[in-house]
Amino acid sequence: MNHNSISEIRDLLDRHEIGLKKRFGQNFLTDSATRHRIGSLIARTLPTPLPGSGEIWEIGPGLGSLTDELRGLGLPIRLFEIDRGVIRVLRERYGDELPIEEGDFLDTFQGLPAPGAIVGNLPYHSAGAMVPRIVESGLAVPVMVFLLQSEMVDRLVSPRGCKTYSALSVLVQSHYRVERAFSVPAGVFYPRPQVGSAVAVLRELPHRPSREVTERISLLTREAFGQRRKTLRNTWKAWLPALEECGIDPGLRPEELPPETFRLLAERLLGILPESE
Repeated sequence: MNHNSISEIRDLLDRHEIGLKKRFGQNFLTDSATRHRIGSLIARTLPTPLPGSGEIWEIGPGLGSLTDELRGLGLPIRLFEIDRGVIRVLRERYGDELPIEEGDFLDTFQGLPAPGAIVGNLPYHSAGAMVPRIVESGLAVPVMVFLLQSEMVDRLVSPRGCKTYSALSVLVQSHYRVERAFSVPAGVFYPRPQVGSAVAVLRELPHRPSREVTERISLLTREAFGQRRKTLRNTWKAWLPALEECGIDPGLRPEELPPETFRLLAERLLGILPESE
């Protein structure tokens, strides 16, 4: 199909009696240059050979515009889609060539072997839950490339000290080197979203935290950024001795701490670092 043609997209949706659902955040990419640019970025970013299961996971493939770009890589692809009508379209287009996990990604990815990469045009309404869930799951995914709401990408790449620095920033940057690759205007989507988008590239850091440490980092960030204007002395009262052992000034606010310090404290609280260190 012609993914650049809004009329053809509408006809396909009507033929399959698919009504776009706001809760799924469905916005189809209708610009071939942008799709090629994303596809080329993914191709350059993937490690060789692809580790893990050797698969690329695509979250929210929609009608398959980015999927068609990925197929050109000649690698196995697994799709994750929640909309039953869209799933019918995907099965009609790809048959048994591409496995499709049906349902909410937050449920369907559980228990599957770690892929070599995860990509996708993530729904704006659920991306904020998907990205941290992937990180917290313990899956060792070397590369992730996502098309996201621009504001979320700002949070992912934000350095400490900025208003956009958040619990999400700390959690993701504790595991990945995050890059804002390029911006994508609202006009290349159907339906047109009311916000701008951007492509984020996440490359796994060496010596990533264990799942246990990751869970503790999540706890620390939720506590800290839930009261971000308070100093650590007031937010982390129960952990003041550990702050002192780590050389962390309790008079600081959470947005002043880099991700490495959150990890250091998490490891200290779990007894991974000796107190004499």
